[in-house]
Amino acid sequence: MHNKSLENTVFVYSAGAFGLFLRWLQRQLAFDERGLCAPSVFNWLLTIYLLVVAWVFIKRNEKLLGKRLRLPGTLQRALDAPGKLYAFLRWFCGAGMMLGGALVIRGSETEKYTLMLRVLGGLAILAGIGIPLYLGSANRKDGVKRGALRRLLSLTPLLLFGVWLIYDYRSNAINSVVWGFAIEVLTVATLLLGYFRLAGFAYRQIDDKRQLFWIQYGIFVSVMVLADERMTGMQMILFFAGALLAIAQFILLGRLEEKKAPEAEKADPADAPIPDGGFERL
Repeated sequence: MHNKSLENTVFVYSAGAFGLFLRWLQRQLAFDERGLCAPSVFNWLLTIYLLVVAWVFIKRNEKLLGKRLRLPGTLQRALDAPGKLYAFLRWFCGAGMMLGGALVIRGSETEKYTLMLRVLGGLAILAGIGIPLYLGSANRKDGVKRGALRRLLSLTPLLLFGVWLIYDYRSNAINSVVWGFAIEVLTVATLLLGYFRLAGFAYRQIDDKRQLFWIQYGIFVSVMVLADERMTGMQMILFFAGALLAIAQFILLGRLEEKKAPEAEKADPADAPIPDGGFERL
């Protein structure tokens, strides 16, 4: 199953790399020297490519899971990956997010929305600590006792990307060039949904296909968005946030398990959802 994990991770990053190339071509050929977006075939190509990639991810996940396999129902079973290599990768990507947040705070003095950028940078540092801790907590055996802490850690990226969406709205409220900021908004919203679905393991609220799709699409757009121009710190935050999702996806696909009969699933308390988790409403 690890071969499948590697194959899927490489596929998602390859799709993101080609999307980055298309976005770069669009910026070179569809934008004039004033920064305005002119009618161009690349606007349509990029839109079609985004939709096609989403369709391909959905179909690949349906084929992978089939009728027999599912994602594990708890954080421990889904993301348990002991070993120094996984720990190093988690904290390397987390450090990348923290460094990106520090750079955003440092560079915010010359920007228009200084306070909001400082908050964004601070939340990126917090998420750079929280996400590796959340992923690493799956290796601990005292999961029941630390359930509240895990759920709290799972919220750190949601706060980050929620504030980022507000920043995008404020900074582009009067910007008529939609293609100038559309990919960033799509990326931030998709990463928000990807981490929302990843947080579902802490609440035992699992939807196999949606979980995998939003995690994969978050990785995909986190690569494609690098074709845009923005603060270096913000580029780092987006890239390493996608890389942490890629680590989670790699582990998840290596721990798929056989579906249980409905009666056995109801009888297993480990798979029971946490009441009032809020996921059933979303």
